[in-house]
Amino acid sequence: MGKMRWWKRILFSIISLFWGFVSLDYLYYAFLLLTGAGRFGAEYEPQKDGVLQIAGAALFLLWFVIIAVYFWLIRRSTVQIDLIEEDPKTGISRVKRKWFDIVLQGAFLLTGIFLRWCYLVCILFPHT
Repeated sequence: MGKMRWWKRILFSIISLFWGFVSLDYLYYAFLLLTGAGRFGAEYEPQKDGVLQIAGAALFLLWFVIIAVYFWLIRRSTVQIDLIEEDPKTGISRVKRKWFDIVLQGAFLLTGIFLRWCYLVCILFPHT
């Protein structure tokens, strides 16, 4: 029992694909707020534009916090049996951690981002 159950892996894979798919738009919106690209006025107004820039920075940080918590949750859901290996040259023992589920879900996350990018470039942008 050294691996994640199949139904958990499927659930995390669906969540990773969905989160990757919506992350591109989420990060683009945070970038627009942070840079002030969606600003209508020519003058910079700290009361309005400064607050939007802070909100954009907070959205970026929130995305990283959500990713960190998500990967922590995946790590906690995986039954971890770490291997202790000894280096044959030095004789020093080290712990080799299992990262398969983290790498797999990261790949699904990147796949979701790539699918959203392909949708935008191949379907949405040519028709606008």
